[in-house]
Amino acid sequence: MNILQKITDGLMNPNEMLTSLLVVPAAIIEGILYVNILLVLLDIKPSKSKKYIQVLVLCLICILSRLLIPTPFSSIINVLTVLLSFVLLYKKPLLETCIGVIILVLLTTLFEMISSQIFTLIFNSNYLEYTNYPIYSIAFMFVVYTCLCIIFLILKKLHINLNFFKDINKKDTVSILLTIILGFITVFLELYITAFYNNLLPTFVILLSIFCLIAYFFVSVFNIVKTKQLEIANRDISNLQIYNDTLKIMYDNIRAFKHDFNNIINGIGGYVTAQDMDGLTKYYKSLFKECDNLNNLTALNPETINNPSIYAILADKYKKSTDKNIQLEIGIFLDLNSLNIDNYELTRILGILLDNSIEAAQECERKYISIRFMKDNRKNRQLVIIENTYPNKDVDTYKIFEKSYSTKPNNTGLGLWEVNKILSKHDNLAIYTTKDDELFKQQLEIYPNNKN
Repeated sequence: MNILQKITDGLMNPNEMLTSLLVVPAAIIEGILYVNILLVLLDIKPSKSKKYIQVLVLCLICILSRLLIPTPFSSIINVLTVLLSFVLLYKKPLLETCIGVIILVLLTTLFEMISSQIFTLIFNSNYLEYTNYPIYSIAFMFVVYTCLCIIFLILKKLHINLNFFKDINKKDTVSILLTIILGFITVFLELYITAFYNNLLPTFVILLSIFCLIAYFFVSVFNIVKTKQLEIANRDISNLQIYNDTLKIMYDNIRAFKHDFNNIINGIGGYVTAQDMDGLTKYYKSLFKECDNLNNLTALNPETINNPSIYAILADKYKKSTDKNIQLEIGIFLDLNSLNIDNYELTRILGILLDNSIEAAQECERKYISIRFMKDNRKNRQLVIIENTYPNKDVDTYKIFEKSYSTKPNNTGLGLWEVNKILSKHDNLAIYTTKDDELFKQQLEIYPNNKN
């Protein structure tokens, strides 16, 4: 009974030493939560050993900094330690990691302010007056860390991370960012006003204010998720429309081929009867070319081209090529979602290169384009190879990437210059241009990205 009474007295009365010792469990809980939340935000899936080592190191640094360094310098050191650990350990880009850490710090600050408001409401006193009371410190930390734990579970359940907004258009991105910024400003101002007029406001108003702030936060997160889902749905509808157009072309070609099937067989029979092998060979080549076009069209399959943005580009360029009587061959020999390049930048590059290929091929007697996605395991790289027939055999393969250079009059010549600008931003991307008497070749080389 005496032991229980001593523990109760130690928790309920000022005890600076015991309050200082609470830094240890607080640092451990905070380290675990911070690491797990940032792993979700930055979309990192580390090995268990790497994760445990990171948590252990961060906890030790956090404990030492809080015990040896005064506030707020200890907090600054802890935040910088978390930031550097993710940049160095997982090779994440500095800007992306900074955004993740800032979000985490803002959330922690928000929940600390809410927790202090709840404390003030219950005990009718400022929380700072009771910082040396262990029981109040424990209650305060419990509220903050519980809120962070709930945030972690929401992020994990809904698969929300910083990659979540990459494919949203610029208009929606600006709208979402403004919502988040204004939301945080509103929350902080409201908490400040509530704290300032705490002694004047009725209990009901304070409770309602806290409830509205929490509700606003979760409703904002829900709306952001729904916005992303709507964007994905709109993109999928557009891709389905493109796929339907592709199926219509395929159906028309197969129906026409079936309609002429008897005539084709009769034609073959005529050459066989006349024993005209030269004529049969020419006839077969023409027939094989038509069959090859049908087989190539079946390659426009969402299951094969499993990346929606690449599928949309290829389907659009295939339709344009078909309208200009250009034979476009497509070869997919890898998982397109494994490409080590941003989807937006890849579709820009593909769009420019394929548009140039279509322009060149349509001026040739043999109208032909080939695009292949493949792996080169020997050199540990991924390749996107575009080949096409071209009329100007004197084209300079070095000057084509210069600004305003063009082989055609009245052409701004900015396409390949834009490609070069994109490639110059990344150490893992390169493009090589070659040509022979028949084909012009662009080879985009994608290496593993050391920054990711």
